[in-house]
Formats: sequence, C-alpha cells, structure tokens
Amino acid sequence: MNKKKSISRVEELKLADGDDLARAKVLWHEWGKPVVIAVALGFASIGGFNYWQHYQAQNSESASLLYEQVLNSEDADSAREDLEMLKNEHSSLAYSQLAAMLMARLLIEENRITEAATELRWAVEQSNDEQITHIARLRLSAVMLSVGEYDEVLGLVAGVDKDVFQSRYQELLGDAYALRNQNADMELAREAYQASLDAENDYFNRQEFVRAKLDNL
Repeated sequence: MNKKKSISRVEELKLADGDDLARAKVLWHEWGKPVVIAVALGFASIGGFNYWQHYQAQNSESASLLYEQVLNSEDADSAREDLEMLKNEHSSLAYSQLAAMLMARLLIEENRITEAATELRWAVEQSNDEQITHIARLRLSAVMLSVGEYDEVLGLVAGVDKDVFQSRYQELLGDAYALRNQNADMELAREAYQASLDAENDYFNRQEFVRAKLDNL
C-alpha cells in the first residue's frame, strides 16, 4: 500500500504545481502593491519620492521581463540564466521567488527532484511575502514526500501558522505519517486527514482526495 501511494505522489506533484503558481501570482498582485506604496511613502518623507518611484518602476520592469522569460522557457536549462539574474539582481522581489517555483516545476517534469527542492528552499528562505512563503513551503513539502523524506516534511509543517492553507498542510501531515508508518503514525495520519477535512477553507479544493486517503488507511 505504501509503494502505491509513493508512486502517485510524484504524479500529484506535477498536477498540483500549476494551481499553486497561479494562486501565488494572484496573491502577489494583491499584496505586493501595498508594500511598494508603504516603502515609497517612507522615502517621500526625506525628499526621495521621485527617485524611488523611478527606481522601483525600472527595477520591477526588469524583474518582470526576466520572470516572463523563465515562464516561457521550454526546459530548466534554458531558464537557468534568466533565473540566476533574477536571484542576483532582484532577490527581494516576489518575481524571483515565483520564478524559482516555476523552475522547480520544470525540474520536476524532468525528474530532477533534488534540484527542484533546492529552488523551493531558496524561495522559502528569500520570500518576504507570507502567502508566497506558504505556497513555496507546501511545494517543498510535497517534493520531500516524493523522495521519502517524511521527517523533513513533519519538520517543515510542524509549528507553522497555517492560515488559510490549513487544509493542505494537514493533508501533507497525513501523507507524511501514513507513508512513514511507524508506531502511532496511522492514528496521527487519520487525525491530520480529518483536520484537513474539517478546515474552514479548502483553498486547493482537495477534499475528495483527502477523503479517499482517509478511507484507504
């Protein structure tokens, strides 16, 4: 039974990634602008508003163009140069973290799982946006599940303020316990899956998957 779940996890990684990135881009547009405005207002108080506004526009435009080039890349190797430029020149902007997540998707499609995990760890560490950090952490947890690093998944998820992603985090906890299958893990998996089903928000619309996993324990 564990072997069957492990195989399906890799497929699930590929299918879920696009939804995560789409949500990440929406969240950036919702939360990124107020942050830029707040910073610009701070500079206005010392007479630097016009300079900052011009710099920010140029910086964002450059990052946006690099992000689009990563987005349109056919494979991971062709995206690498643009991604590294984003990381080196615009690491504080959400575009760089979103691009790292896109790179992770390309790497997963090429079965380069370890490299994908590296990109997702970078996104988690660099992001200043709480929502994007959540999404990158969820992706990293799913990747770690696919290679059997169940204890690392538990470490990534335990103690995190799960916010609106409660349902998905609890599903990943359930997966980690069910696949590790030690001592009381199956009972912990049941509790986690049930907590996922009971969560107020099913942000990723995965209740059907979670219920099936709970029924199969």
